[in-house]
Amino acid sequence: MRVLVSAAMEAELARLLSKLDARPAGRFAGQPYHVREAAHASIFVSAVGIGVVSAACSVGGLVERLDISQAIMLGSAGCYDNSGLKIGDLAVASSEVLSELGLCVGAGIGSADDLALAGLSQEIAMDPDLAEALAHAAAQVATARTGRFLSVVGVSADDHQALQRADRFHPLVENMEGFAAALVGQKIGIPVGEVRGISNIAGNRDKSRWNLPLADERAQEAVLGYLRRFT
Repeated sequence: MRVLVSAAMEAELARLLSKLDARPAGRFAGQPYHVREAAHASIFVSAVGIGVVSAACSVGGLVERLDISQAIMLGSAGCYDNSGLKIGDLAVASSEVLSELGLCVGAGIGSADDLALAGLSQEIAMDPDLAEALAHAAAQVATARTGRFLSVVGVSADDHQALQRADRFHPLVENMEGFAAALVGQKIGIPVGEVRGISNIAGNRDKSRWNLPLADERAQEAVLGYLRRFT
């Protein structure tokens, strides 16, 4: 088994790298990646950049270069008001939707169906077995829910935009990279999973009310819990 664990930024992986005692193994697309040779898997860890484009390039390239058989993305996210989540909780993706993909029907909202193009899908399912395993690990760390995630090119600027997205797609959270990982998994044919710690309420830009360190810590602890099966 060859597992890739990725996040947008290195800071979102620092705790995981330390606890895995992973060693530097190379660089790809300007970012270092690390490896921990465990009893039953080689575990690779890398930041892949912020946003769906950077993540798609980096995750896809790393999966091919390192012959990855399973990929997990982690990080922080903003939850929607009606998600049942709060700051410090964890969310596990059952699927990823790309908010802007397709015909623009609102601010930051697209509809792939309205373009009627063969093969264009706005929603990609995550591997259900991996999602279940990640959800079990997440539940050992904090309150956790599994459901649809929304990837966005630009995060919600205010409560009104967040509400429009929530009404359109009914997701738990919004993030900026998850759809990229899901797309790589779909095209290459490997299981992909995603865990996010809740750092804020989507649309609320008052960062004094955010808790990024807690969100990052709990997401990493959940993934570490899952990875123990390989060590």
